[in-house]
Amino acid sequence: MTERQKYLRLLSYVIEDLTSDAVDAAIRAGYPAKASMLANVRIGRVMNLTHLVALIGYGLPKFPIPAELLPVVVAQSLFS
Repeated sequence: MTERQKYLRLLSYVIEDLTSDAVDAAIRAGYPAKASMLANVRIGRVMNLTHLVALIGYGLPKFPIPAELLPVVVAQSLFS
């Protein structure tokens, strides 16, 4: 599965529940991306799987992200 396919599948799971508060929480916590970028990732305008995973972590911390939908770099570091 490509990173784009992973992004779209993951976004389909969380789009209804992932609010703009996730962007605010990520920025407050020091996540290294601009608020405008994260807002665009949240609504699907910019496809960045790493940012989407981070937004879910800040906005929906109890959401279990399936391992097969994690970015390759994150999956390797978590499951190595």
